[in-house]
Formats: sequence, structure tokens, C-alpha cells
Amino acid sequence: MKKTNDIAQGELADVFKAERSRLLRYACYRLGNEDDAKDVLQDTFLKLHTRIADAEDLQINDLRSYLFRTLTNACAKWQTDPHRIKTIPLDMRMDFIDASDTGNEAEYRRIVSLLAEIPDEQAEVIRLRIYGDNSFAEVAQILSLPLPTVKSRFLYGLEKLRKSMKKK
Repeated sequence: MKKTNDIAQGELADVFKAERSRLLRYACYRLGNEDDAKDVLQDTFLKLHTRIADAEDLQINDLRSYLFRTLTNACAKWQTDPHRIKTIPLDMRMDFIDASDTGNEAEYRRIVSLLAEIPDEQAEVIRLRIYGDNSFAEVAQILSLPLPTVKSRFLYGLEKLRKSMKKK
């Protein structure tokens, strides 16, 4: 379906507003840091906004899935960018005297570390399904994979997570 630039940009803004919390939650679990997730999410929106503005005729069948797919690629690029300066925010530093984490942050760190122990393709499906709040069909579309592959990666990933949790 072809759209004019104004309609497509408005539609992008609407979808972005509606999905922002899911996109941010997914990016946080993918990158392990809320500040990085916000940066990547903003870069993704600006990239898509520019792409729509520059295109004369743009054909996007499912803007929500396209947005998640672009964010997935942006997160992967962010993680592997050798020029990115890795920093630790001051409020995240660990003091041995005061090493008490809040319950939510401790749980978040535990989930991130568990997901790091399983194959990335399984962790990615779990992140998109649970933290991105996507259906299996949407995850399949975002990752350009067959639906049975997505379901099996999800199942095998959960099995590995359960085994890993029993060991700890």
C-alpha cells in the first residue's frame, strides 16, 4: 500500500506513541541499559522518519513490525559498534559498603544474565515475545523467520533458562 509522506509520518508517530513502552522495554533487555535503550530508540525513530520523508513512494505493509525490526537491527549494530564509547553511569557504580540493589534492579540483572547464557537467536525471540509484547506471528515477521522456527526457539530457550535457573 502506497502512502503520501505526511500520512506515513503521522502514522509512524501514532504507532511509535502507542508502542513506545514496549519498544523501550525490549531495547532495555536487549542492551542492558535504559540510557542506551533510549538513545537507540530515538535514533530508530529519527532514521525511519527521515527515510519516510525522503522516499517518494514508500511501501510498508505493517508499520509496527517494521519498527520492531528496525529497532532489532539498531540494537545489534549498537552492541557491535567498535567506535562507541562504553561508559558506566555514576548511579550504577558498585560500592562494596553499600551494595544493596532494589528488588526490581536485581531481578532485571538476573534476567539479563540468564538471557546471556542461552544462544542469541533464542534470547532474541524471548525478548521480542515477552518484553516486546509481540505475538509469535509478529516475531516471525520481525525476524523474517518461519513461525515454527520462532516457536521452537522460544520453547528451547525457555527450557535452557529453566535448567539454568535450577542450577543457581
